[in-house]
Amino acid sequence: MVWLVMLTGVLGQTEGISPLPCRAEVRVEDGEPALFVNGAREFPFAYLTAGGDLDRHYKQFAETGVRFFTLDAGMGNAPEGFDASQCDAPFLRVLEQQPKALMFPRVNVGAPQWWLDKHPEERVVFDDGTVGPQSMFSEVWLDDACKWVEAYVRYLRASGYRDHVIGIHPCTGYTAEWQSWGLWDNLRGDFSKPARTAWRKYLRAKYRTDEALSAAWGGPIRIDDAVIPSRARREGASALFRQAPEWQDVMDFYDFYWRQPVEAMEAIAAAAKRGGGRDFVVGYFYGYLAQYGGKVQESQHLGLRELLECPDVDFLCGPAMYSDRGPGGTSTFMSATDSVKLHGKFWWDEADNRTHLAVDQLGRAGTLDETLHVLEREFAHTHTERAGIWWFDMAGGWHDDPAVMARLGEFRAFGEAKQSNWEPAVEVAVFLDDKSTYRMPPDAPYLNEMVSFFAALPRLGAPYHTYLLSDLPKVPRHRMYVFTDAFDLSSEERHAIRALKLDGRTLVFFGPTPELPASEEAWRRVEDKVFGANTSNPPMARLREAARAAGAHVYSENNDAFYAGHGMVSLHAAEAGAKRLVFPGKVRLREVFPGGDAMEGTEFELPFRARETRSFVVEALGE
Repeated sequence: MVWLVMLTGVLGQTEGISPLPCRAEVRVEDGEPALFVNGAREFPFAYLTAGGDLDRHYKQFAETGVRFFTLDAGMGNAPEGFDASQCDAPFLRVLEQQPKALMFPRVNVGAPQWWLDKHPEERVVFDDGTVGPQSMFSEVWLDDACKWVEAYVRYLRASGYRDHVIGIHPCTGYTAEWQSWGLWDNLRGDFSKPARTAWRKYLRAKYRTDEALSAAWGGPIRIDDAVIPSRARREGASALFRQAPEWQDVMDFYDFYWRQPVEAMEAIAAAAKRGGGRDFVVGYFYGYLAQYGGKVQESQHLGLRELLECPDVDFLCGPAMYSDRGPGGTSTFMSATDSVKLHGKFWWDEADNRTHLAVDQLGRAGTLDETLHVLEREFAHTHTERAGIWWFDMAGGWHDDPAVMARLGEFRAFGEAKQSNWEPAVEVAVFLDDKSTYRMPPDAPYLNEMVSFFAALPRLGAPYHTYLLSDLPKVPRHRMYVFTDAFDLSSEERHAIRALKLDGRTLVFFGPTPELPASEEAWRRVEDKVFGANTSNPPMARLREAARAAGAHVYSENNDAFYAGHGMVSLHAAEAGAKRLVFPGKVRLREVFPGGDAMEGTEFELPFRARETRSFVVEALGE
């Protein structure tokens, strides 16, 4: 009954009144992708919960002024065709608590059980012979998924709450994040018939003839006989770098494994645009290259460079990096988010930080005070990077504390207000290469250690950008370039690196690389402006020295998490003590969360408690 009243009252569905569909888009303004709704730029600050008292939690966030909500919703993909009977309830439940809500549902585009029962041969097959959900290589599933999505989006765009829905977030794969099935269950795929068919199609497109394939793989093989490399073959012992022809079949497999899942994402995004129009945003979980470590080859997340070219994808998203995320740690993104921006896409951060009210121990804050400072660190990171954020409460009640809700309300108000035009020069660029991972065995220590490096990057004490190596020719100029895994360079990438060297830029290479002679030294200066590390996780102090030698400004020497941009600087202390912040010119600092008196100067020495975050509005004062 309440929802019926909503349809005829709050939604304005009285006789003769029909709201227009919401118009939402991502477009670049002031050099940054931004979210626009009905022509106005919006501050993307949202909420998602997956449990507990939904009405209570929606109301709590509505009372802080939050209007953006992402929510789980069913698509109505029933055996007999589209069924709208269960579609409205999730939206109306949000609108009952926040009548001004702007929503983008998270929908499962994976195959429901009735479909799997009907198409058992289209299911993923694991290395142990068991089966799982639909194969990501199933064309039968993809054709149906596109139909489901288009029908569902057309329904949303004609619904009574169409002026409240800005887009859609299609999900499937392990944990609904487009990860390969079985990835975190110690299972490997995909040995199904659809995958085998797609594998041979890939090989035919790449090699064209049996003779060419045989030459590449170092032995006689027919394309029509090629099988998916076994788990044992993929995980076989090898040197750090696998070479052709001995390992070409495995390297080809990893280049193949992500392609059809990405094609599925592109096709589903196109279906959503057909149903919703160009002013209906579509996005995905994807591109967790900094987080996977030795599982990256098997993840099916190595297609970021291709997905970024898709005109039907508006945003990408991912959880805040799980490594070192607890009190005293850092807030970082899992992906090459500056490549995401470079291609005009928007990044949403899923802030599933475990507060003192959570049972889950992954980076959990032990007290209310720790919770407030971890949440402030997370907000400061996304704000300085101009990313969106949704606070994700997995269990229900993680934010159910008056002090937490008040602080979240302060974050929202801060982000919606124009604070300052100050922007620091970002002089350090860090690069990830997807294709170089093909040459490494799964669970290579080098890859696992690199996760710790990316988690530690905020401790550099200077702003940095993170890119895909393939974007190097398009990246704006920086003073220092850090190459974490530049092992398999294209001719274009080699040319771009040499041009940087001739231009006098400082280059840092991790691990054995074709650009540097081999060395046993942990850290070395190879030339005046070329450094090498034989590890994927060198001491941050060494990298800071190289940045300073490159002429990059270092704001903090404290080895604490440092964030700067969009009119703000923020520091999260690993340990208690006086922390020194140094600016390249005179500035005025005004503390927020809570507010404080203004300070002026170029150098500031500030007292910190352990695990405390302090954030400041920065205004440049000139010389």
